[in-house]
Amino acid sequence: MCGIAGTIRIGDLDLVERMARLLTHRGPDDAGVYERGEVRLAHRRLTILDLSDAGHQPMVSADGDQVISYNGEVYNFRELRAELEGRGHHFRSGTDTEVVLEAYRAFGLDCLARIEGMFAFALWDERAGRLLLARDRTGVKPLFYCRHGDGLAFASELKPFRLLPGFVSEVNRAALRSVLRHASNLEQESMLATVRKLLPGTCLTWQDGRIDERPYWRFPEPSPENFDEGQLSRELRGRLSKVVRSQMVSDAPLGAALSGGLDSSGIVALMAETGERVDTFTVGHGEDDPDLIQARVVAEHCGTEHHEAIVSSENVKDLLPRVLWFMEEPLGQMESVQMYVNYREAARLLKVLLVGEGADECFAGYARYKLFNPSLPLPMSVRHDLYERVYMYADRQPRPLLSRLLARGLLGRLPPSPMADPLPRTELPAFDRNDCGRALSEALNHDQRTYLHHLSLKRADATGMAHSLEIRVPFLEREIVEFSSRIPAGLLLKGGVEKHILRRALAPLLPAAITERRKRPFQMTLDDTLVQTLQGMCDQLFAPGNVAGRGFFEAPLLNRLRRGRPGRLAPLIAHKVWSYRLWSVIMCEVWARLFLDRDPELGCPAGWDELL
Repeated sequence: MCGIAGTIRIGDLDLVERMARLLTHRGPDDAGVYERGEVRLAHRRLTILDLSDAGHQPMVSADGDQVISYNGEVYNFRELRAELEGRGHHFRSGTDTEVVLEAYRAFGLDCLARIEGMFAFALWDERAGRLLLARDRTGVKPLFYCRHGDGLAFASELKPFRLLPGFVSEVNRAALRSVLRHASNLEQESMLATVRKLLPGTCLTWQDGRIDERPYWRFPEPSPENFDEGQLSRELRGRLSKVVRSQMVSDAPLGAALSGGLDSSGIVALMAETGERVDTFTVGHGEDDPDLIQARVVAEHCGTEHHEAIVSSENVKDLLPRVLWFMEEPLGQMESVQMYVNYREAARLLKVLLVGEGADECFAGYARYKLFNPSLPLPMSVRHDLYERVYMYADRQPRPLLSRLLARGLLGRLPPSPMADPLPRTELPAFDRNDCGRALSEALNHDQRTYLHHLSLKRADATGMAHSLEIRVPFLEREIVEFSSRIPAGLLLKGGVEKHILRRALAPLLPAAITERRKRPFQMTLDDTLVQTLQGMCDQLFAPGNVAGRGFFEAPLLNRLRRGRPGRLAPLIAHKVWSYRLWSVIMCEVWARLFLDRDPELGCPAGWDELL
């Protein structure tokens, strides 16, 4: 995995080299730049396939007409290479980068339909006078861009944009509202006002100052088919096995993250079936963390080389600035710190890690999906109201009396936003109000297009690449995503049990204690010590003058949030939302100190005190 950056009609070669230096953690093994006229590309390389110098980038075609700066892994590169060789193409390396370059030369923009994997790349076509930016279908790899007059800048991260001449670091308030509402920025714009995300499954072309952005793939609309449950579970297991094997191709050491939950345990079991050595890595919040205990069960069952790490409340404060430096946008979930520590430990031994992200959005793993369980004695309108209340967290109570009463009884008092203008742009789609199965399928499709890449994948990629660790996501291979859209809702959520068909598919490979275990969120325990840590961080960050001067939050609303910790008898979700809200507020202020106030070329902060 690598880091890419570049400009066209902006700055000079020194600028692009400085931009790339901010991405060194993404590619510590090699660096390169390319300049031709007003086009400048840069690359930082993490060697995974073909560890020789033949994989140096930016990579120029044999005739010099095309050049690519590429970040990713193409899992079908061997098959695609064989097809291209049959068409007369010649190769100088064993890299998938060169396969992408030659595929473009053979098929033009249609090459994107043939590439299976995760990627983000920039390709300059001198003959056509065209720059192509492209991002993989599900958004595993990030790519940002910024218009600057009739020029364009792009990069794998936000930090390099702050070096552009005349760039003004200002917060995007729509993104800020989204972070406070959804615990992540669901907008297409980034947290920096003038920088945009290239969406998953999208390509962008720049030609003579004109930009054309269009999708080449979309998450499939739900199209459930009549499946025999036993046959379906066997087919799903077979498809997952094939995908996992394809993602184990690496010339560098490889392992897996293991939380002890169904998703990561299934990946580990499928890896172990190959007979290859598997190193597994688990992080916990204290020695009695259930995730640690369950992960040990899986590791012993699968015969892995198992490693553990511990995160405590005491070291959250010093880790936070470092974690956010790499994530670059506030995420209102404290498990980002745990993930950062787990990947740090894995990177001591490995360069590639397989993870279980994506299974929840494809196979109905989140608790909120249970609101569409048809056996619940609730009108569809009330299900929708409660789902919106959980999804939107707070700031808008349901209007119907029954919905309000149920929301209060089931969810408790959810803390409001500390912003004067809390409502974001992103809303829920109009779910089917007559069919629970259809509504569930629509909810899954919505989360695939929003939360999946804005939150889950962003967090995994950023915390992995912070340690030069490539993260691979088998559940998000196109074959699995498209297959999951054909599974009827009744086999995804059956009898109120989430991920029913995935449990059945993996049952022959795992202990019953794992396949029958209900989903436990991967998050830090909100104990009194952690609450005191959060409140102490607020005391240091939010003196009254600081709150007013920053302009993000209203001081009275912020104080109300801080004092509003739910009582011990309040529902679990009320505690969860309060902690998300308070953590998001802290993250937003730390983000501002890092990305609005501080020179990016100072690098990653050493710890908390450096921000005060």
